[in-house]
Amino acid sequence: MSEYVALIPAAGVGARAQLKLAKQFNLVGKKTIIEFAIDPFLKDENCKTIYVVVAEDTDAWEALSISQHNKVKTCIGASTRMLSVLNGLKEIKEDEDKSILVAVHDAARPCLDLKDLLGLMSKAQDEIKEDGEGCYLSYQPTESVNLVKNEKVQKSLDRNNVWLSATPQVFCLEDLLSALTKASDDEKVFTDEVSAMLHYFKKDISIYPCNKTNIKVTKKEDLETVEQYLKLAGRI
Repeated sequence: MSEYVALIPAAGVGARAQLKLAKQFNLVGKKTIIEFAIDPFLKDENCKTIYVVVAEDTDAWEALSISQHNKVKTCIGASTRMLSVLNGLKEIKEDEDKSILVAVHDAARPCLDLKDLLGLMSKAQDEIKEDGEGCYLSYQPTESVNLVKNEKVQKSLDRNNVWLSATPQVFCLEDLLSALTKASDDEKVFTDEVSAMLHYFKKDISIYPCNKTNIKVTKKEDLETVEQYLKLAGRI
């Protein structure tokens, strides 16, 4: 496989988690969430560089030895996840060819399976041939799914057609930079890369089914869940 770069937005404060530290810097076992999130990219020899986007005054990041790893480059984030990713893409543009693939992964997803990452990147390199195409990790819900408005069910959805978005989400550097730059100029806010790319390119974006343990830490109780998942995976 060809080389690619990873981009880890980690500038958020994680207010919903109600933790003293930003959730990505909380310990699970003896390592922080962000260290677990970065690990698969360190292990993948095809991942050339890992760009980590943090808040300007994040002492918690600088205190981690991983911040000094020769494969890791630190960037300064912004007020939203989307703008932090955009800042990271601008840094990548200074270092890499515009055609390189970028895998954007949440710093608060510590349970990414290396096999899922390798499978995703293989599929991405096979399928991303035209402007705006992409590939991302996703999994299906096991529960029934309803569309709700004002706490009233509007429609029951066929869960066989519903896929929940996870990360990494992989796109060509030039395409993703173009989409997020336009979004910023248009004062639009997208919560992930897939939604922004669909809005501006309207091209095929493929899913790659992943392990359902690849959850994002959003609330305090999620820390216990990811700890159990990491233990089952033999990572702690």
